[in-house]
Amino acid sequence: MLDAYFTPVPEEVLKPEYIRKNTMGGHIKIYHKSFPKITKAQIALIGVGEQSHKVRQEFYALNWRFQKLNIVDLGNFAEPENQQQRNFAVSEAIGELLALNIVVLILSDEKSHLHSHFHGFRDTQKPLEVAIISHQINLEDGSECHELLKNKEHSSKLSNIDFIGTQAYYISEETNELLDRFNFENYRLGKIRTNIDETEPVLRSSDMMFFDLNSVRFADAPETQFMSPNGLYAEEAAQIARYAGLSNMLRTATFFGLSNTRVTKTSDLLVAQLIWYFIEGINSRFNDHPEKNDPNYLIYRNRLDNTGHEITFYKSRKSDRWWMEVPHPYEDQTFFIGCSYNDYQRVCDGEMPDRWWRAYQRYLK
Repeated sequence: MLDAYFTPVPEEVLKPEYIRKNTMGGHIKIYHKSFPKITKAQIALIGVGEQSHKVRQEFYALNWRFQKLNIVDLGNFAEPENQQQRNFAVSEAIGELLALNIVVLILSDEKSHLHSHFHGFRDTQKPLEVAIISHQINLEDGSECHELLKNKEHSSKLSNIDFIGTQAYYISEETNELLDRFNFENYRLGKIRTNIDETEPVLRSSDMMFFDLNSVRFADAPETQFMSPNGLYAEEAAQIARYAGLSNMLRTATFFGLSNTRVTKTSDLLVAQLIWYFIEGINSRFNDHPEKNDPNYLIYRNRLDNTGHEITFYKSRKSDRWWMEVPHPYEDQTFFIGCSYNDYQRVCDGEMPDRWWRAYQRYLK
């Protein structure tokens, strides 16, 4: 039974001012005395560690504006005897919820639990894409991403890792070389600040998102572990969270990285707001994704004279969003990746879009 993995939300978290009829807490079905029915749920909120209750309190108090959604709070993962049991519980619970077509939203402790999430997608047949919002990238031996790549079962199902909000001085030369070798995408903080809309196509193609709160600057999130003076502004973090929610593909989202020591409630409130914007994105989903020669899309074909490649763009009549068609180099099939109008303009100017080229290179391997 799914409820065996969870412990209920404590009584002290459910204060009357947090569960009024116009608040999130007043509409979400919360595991308190009995485990909620999840057959009709679209989003499941789960906590890892006792500190998640601090975020819950701030989240419950926010206004409810999602009449179309059925949201459940399943409480926290039960405290395991060891890390292996924790990993098993996380992967099994995620797997069961995904099988019910429920979006899984996790308020985690200091860790992302990347491997457990990935294993939870074990019944998914399509190649998986991961988006990591973080100030740093570490692909070197011993890192979480390196272990994922080293695991043959996982790496065979991994199509791409997108890094968003990174800062160059936290990326080693070795990791930078590995980024190029794997053709993973890296959207640095400066690029985001110039045009944050470029992160939307990245998140649109992702199956899971890991939002490291250490990517937010200290002034906006003072209870992070890293406490960096530079980073995402709170408004940028909220925009990214909403873009993630808008993604038709995205099935799990994890917010992690706060310190266990709290001085103010600023960071808890920020995470609560990021979750609210993520849910607002889900509530606004267009549910559009092209198929080859789809009549619901405007199709633009452009040939690059300098390379001979034909780049085909699909523009949704429903949402005005853009995709690029990427042919598989060895098989008679194509894939679609999210892109922006800027990518189309580049091709019109005779330039190869970096998104298309990296995706094509990944299929070559």
